[in-house]
Amino acid sequence: MKNRYSIYKNLYGASACLLTACMVLTACDKEKEFTPAMSEAKLINSITFDVSATLPLAIGMDSTIVYSVEAPDDLEDRTIVWKSTDESIARVSQDGTITGVAEGTAVISATPPIGFGATASVKVEIVPEIIKATSLTLTNPREGEVIYETDKIQFEAQVLPADHTYSYLTWKSSDENIATVSSQGLVNCLKAGEVTISALTHDHSGVYGSYVLKVVEYIPVEHVAIEPYTDMICVSMGDIALDVTYTPADATLGSVDWVSSDENVATVDLGIVTPKGFGTTVITATCRATGETASTTISVESGWWIWDTRNEFGEWTVQGQATNGPKIERKDGKLVVTLGSGSKRRADLRLPVNDKNPLYLDIATYPVFAMRCDIPKGGANTLDAVALSGVNIGGPKCNDGITLADGTRLIYYDIAALNKYDLGVIGFKTFQIKVADIPEANVTSDTYNVYWVRTFKSVAEMENFAEAEVAAGK
Repeated sequence: MKNRYSIYKNLYGASACLLTACMVLTACDKEKEFTPAMSEAKLINSITFDVSATLPLAIGMDSTIVYSVEAPDDLEDRTIVWKSTDESIARVSQDGTITGVAEGTAVISATPPIGFGATASVKVEIVPEIIKATSLTLTNPREGEVIYETDKIQFEAQVLPADHTYSYLTWKSSDENIATVSSQGLVNCLKAGEVTISALTHDHSGVYGSYVLKVVEYIPVEHVAIEPYTDMICVSMGDIALDVTYTPADATLGSVDWVSSDENVATVDLGIVTPKGFGTTVITATCRATGETASTTISVESGWWIWDTRNEFGEWTVQGQATNGPKIERKDGKLVVTLGSGSKRRADLRLPVNDKNPLYLDIATYPVFAMRCDIPKGGANTLDAVALSGVNIGGPKCNDGITLADGTRLIYYDIAALNKYDLGVIGFKTFQIKVADIPEANVTSDTYNVYWVRTFKSVAEMENFAEAEVAAGK
């Protein structure tokens, strides 16, 4: 027979557990019912410094950072805490005033007192002295053009002397109803009228610059027509202005959107086409107001290159091996190259190409690479080129070339005839003409002239072109 005391004891324990569980459940329900809702913490959203990315400051000089705090309207405590990464270089007080202590660099930062969340910082460079501005000139890159409502113009500022300390400027508009200006000098034209755009230096020099801008009423283009462009286009000869008719004639050009179907061939802006590569692209203009369109096809001749005074000989430069190195300048419509010193004179011509920015030649259509020059005879003129595939052109030479009636010479290379590459478009990561080993006895001047560098379809075409130039006195 079971002990009655044990039965009662077990029943009492079970009752106690049940009572406890009920109390816990009741307590949980009561907590939901009576615990007040906690308010959502409000924090500073952002801190912004009105200062350049790097702030120059002289030793012993103070500068107070202008800043703004963005936070919920009902946030009362907008305090921020200022810190310096190196107080031996620059100190900062809790009102944002920075003091230069010693030469070097420190980072000044501001955060909320809580220690996290929004933050802002500026690199401070402490220098021995501040070189103040003596002049500030503002330039409108569209000087001479009509400026319309809705136009945007990136103004440029030139501060002198060139080694001035502070480049940061404060830009202002005399009438923001007519035009506004950003902290970087971008002017947004809003309404017809006259407005003064100004910029002020921050070095306490008192130097400022200003520009009076006239904004004309915006008149949308309703109809646009483009004359077909049928001339051959050379990739290296720069911009081409299309013959465009706008209706009405005094309409705002910016009210037409321009697009190129292949920007690897050419880009377009306001009817100005810039060749970029070989091929064909369709240029289309669309009137924003009416949706009317017009288009023309542009073809950039594959393999045709010209470098001369019209494009300032592009990126051609010079290099060589001599105690006193060679030099190059663009002068009087020619490329004037100064030979390096030594018993064998040298001054190589090269294009700064590489595997990411190659020179593309179409040796099927324009296989002849040539230049007209007056390089002294007796040296070695070697074409040094390496294709993207790694195949070297083999160093073909054209030491004396063809002498023209005026004494100038044609140095040329028929690349297709070398049988080094498949016919077609070839990319080159190295391309230069080594002008070397010129005997000192043959040098009558320390310089030689290059009249042009071009590609041709044949040697005969090259000769005919050059002889016609000489006959015309060019």
